[in-house]
Amino acid sequence: MTYILQEREPRSRTVLRHTRTAIRDGRLKPLPFSERVADRYLAEVDPEDRTVNLREQGSTVETALKAKRHNHQVIDRLIQGVVKGFPMDLEEAWIAELPQPYQAQCVRDLAARRGHVAIVDPRANTAPAQQAGELSDLAREFGECMVKLAPIYADGKVDADDIPHIAAAVTELGDLITTTVQVHVRLVRVLAEGQPQAGNVTNLQRRA
Repeated sequence: MTYILQEREPRSRTVLRHTRTAIRDGRLKPLPFSERVADRYLAEVDPEDRTVNLREQGSTVETALKAKRHNHQVIDRLIQGVVKGFPMDLEEAWIAELPQPYQAQCVRDLAARRGHVAIVDPRANTAPAQQAGELSDLAREFGECMVKLAPIYADGKVDADDIPHIAAAVTELGDLITTTVQVHVRLVRVLAEGQPQAGNVTNLQRRA
């Protein structure tokens, strides 16, 4: 479900909604998830900037086990909603450890709060196989989108009878928009730089 259907949802609830969905779908287990989040948080956030009481594993088996139990309790209390409020400095580590497609959906929903579309910087995927994969993703997302839209438009109109199908269609449309913009950004970037990235890219500049 995309943010368009959750207009009054705060950021923390968006992150936790996708986390709980991943758990409910059997794609995420709280204990190993808490370990990964804690490890990333402690590695990426400087000690003076930390607001979450997550513990280093230490140098012994005993201290490591105690740290894991403590960190799991801290993360699990957030997942369960026992602790209200979500620490801002924990958000990046938390989202980074969500499995796909929940991570991508969460990032997209958070961006949509401001009317933005979340895409991956083209500089992050420069290998030919990665770039070609974007085209494959675009074709796949288009097909999946058509599948979800078909029952809605089967009778030639969109009305209240189509509500059971609309949430899934909106999700697929969001995926298609994101993938389309991803390809668009890469193409525009090549044109703007004036440097074809592959031998089969046509120079569109008019000849003198």
